[in-house]
Amino acid sequence: MDRAQVTIHMLVSIDGKIDGPYERQPDIKQTDAFYNDELFKLGSANANGATTVATYNAKGTLDLSGFSENGIEYEDWLPDIHADTWQVSLDRKGRMGWEVNYNEYGGRHNRVIEVVSKKAPKAYLAFLRSMEIPYLIGGEEDLDLELVLTKLKASFNIDRLVISGGSIINGAFLKARLVDQISLVVLPYVSGDSSTKSSFDTMGEFIDDHFSISSVKQLADGGLTMIFSK
Repeated sequence: MDRAQVTIHMLVSIDGKIDGPYERQPDIKQTDAFYNDELFKLGSANANGATTVATYNAKGTLDLSGFSENGIEYEDWLPDIHADTWQVSLDRKGRMGWEVNYNEYGGRHNRVIEVVSKKAPKAYLAFLRSMEIPYLIGGEEDLDLELVLTKLKASFNIDRLVISGGSIINGAFLKARLVDQISLVVLPYVSGDSSTKSSFDTMGEFIDDHFSISSVKQLADGGLTMIFSK
C-alpha cells in the first residue's frame, strides 16, 4: 500500500462519549494507562485535528507579525529530521501556536509534523521553519486525506497513522473511507451527557463502511479494549 494505514484509537465511556468526568475517576488508572501505552504500539505516529492540538499541545498565542513571506512557496518543507515517533497536526488553516517542536505523550518525545493546506498563511510556514517543524502541503483549501497519508509514508516512513481525535477529524477519515482499523478502549462508566461528542462526527451522514471485530480484552479494573478491522 502506497499510503499510511489509519487506526482510530479512542478512550470512551460505555455510552461512547469521548470526554467527561468519567475519565477522572480514581479507580480506572489501569485502563487509562493501557490506552496511552497502546497508542505507539499501534503505530509510530499520533495524529490529531486542530481543535485537539490547540487544546492539549500547541497552547501558545500565535503571532506572525515578525515573519516574512519572502521566498516561501506552497511546497513541502522536509528538513533532515529523524524520530522514532511523531505527532502529526492536521491543521488546515495553519493556526497552531507551537512553543516547542515536540509533544511529550505516552512517555515518548514525539517530533511534530504540521499538515496544512494552501489556506495557511505563508508567514505561518516561515514560523514553522523557525521552529524546525517540518510541514506538508495537503491540499488547496481542504486537506486531501489520501494525499496526506501518501506523503506521510513517503517522507517519514510512517506505515500506520494512529488518530486519537477529535471526532470531526475521525469522521472526515471515515467519510473518505480511509479508516483501516478502530481501537476502542472503554472505561467502565456511563457518561450520560448527550451534548458530548462520540468518537466520530460525520455531520449526520451514515457511512456504509463495514468493520469486523478482531480482538477483545477485559482489563483488571473493569475496562475493555476492542479492535475492529476492515
